[in-house]
Amino acid sequence: MWLEQHKLNILFQTGLSKHPDLPDVPLVVDLAKTDEDRAILRLIFARQVMAWPYLTPPGVPADRIEALRKTFNDTMRDADFLAEAEKGRLEITPVPGADVEKLVQDVYATPLAIVQKASAMLQ
Repeated sequence: MWLEQHKLNILFQTGLSKHPDLPDVPLVVDLAKTDEDRAILRLIFARQVMAWPYLTPPGVPADRIEALRKTFNDTMRDADFLAEAEKGRLEITPVPGADVEKLVQDVYATPLAIVQKASAMLQ
């Protein structure tokens, strides 16, 4: 309500993707002036994408990983589950396992100089 009435203006969003309720509010990453600054911000905000990840140990067969991912995704769309979440006023915004896996690979591929600068910013 306050947003529609312009009593509250959000300048930017922190994170790597926009909240569905704020499609016109830019991401702070998009406001960065240089590629290096964008890389630093992507590294800092990557953890928000995977707030509570489910993990498996190395070597789990691909078919089991796919079964776990399918079950998770099915749960995230289950009407009873979503109704319970609504009762608890919980926002359900799952991130597909393949997306989390790609993000982790990207984070681990971040050049050391970027990691050091991001770390210094967080001190």
